[in-house]
Amino acid sequence: MDHVSLRQAVIESANFLVRIGAISMSHHGNFSVRVPNTDTILLTATSSFDNLKPENLALLGLDGKLVEGEINPTNAEIVHMHAIVYKERPETGAVVHTHSTFATSFALASKSLACSYEALVRQDMTDGVPLAKYGPRGSTESVTNIAKALNATKNTKAVLLENHGVLAFGADPAAAARANLIVEEAAQMAIYAEVLGGAKNIPPELLRATVGRRDEFARAGTQRA
Repeated sequence: MDHVSLRQAVIESANFLVRIGAISMSHHGNFSVRVPNTDTILLTATSSFDNLKPENLALLGLDGKLVEGEINPTNAEIVHMHAIVYKERPETGAVVHTHSTFATSFALASKSLACSYEALVRQDMTDGVPLAKYGPRGSTESVTNIAKALNATKNTKAVLLENHGVLAFGADPAAAARANLIVEEAAQMAIYAEVLGGAKNIPPELLRATVGRRDEFARAGTQRA
């Protein structure tokens, strides 16, 4: 994809999160997409998903250096928070950060999110969503803690940032947005389940069975009469 298409994909995915409400009331967030076959990313250069335009994305290196465009101080702080995901998970094509309400509630309570919701399994998050310990926003400590959480949790597409929010990722902007949505849904349902005695984790052998069934039907492809 060229830069124009990448920028549009980010805007559409950010708008999707705002439209469905998987974001905080302020619509605060930042979104990045990797330029294929390079060590550069396009990152939203404003701190809100409201009224995003193609020119609101800046081009930066994974080393944090600005290559093209401009970026406000608030978002300049978090460049390395995005970059560490691309470095630790090279298959990642896009990263999104939000303060979505229910997922962030887990982060504020210093709790990881276990795999009790089947949609997490379907989205390759059989290990749930780990918690990265707190560090000041975008600091070396914060980035190191994100790397530790990713290294400790193989099968996930998101990290909860203690006292902060959620960081989700995927193969492209749409996949990253969907990962954010599924984590928010799972957190919401887990919180509601507390009044019924708490959510119950899916047993490991059934996690494998669920993934196997998903893959079996995916291989068979679309059925037509």
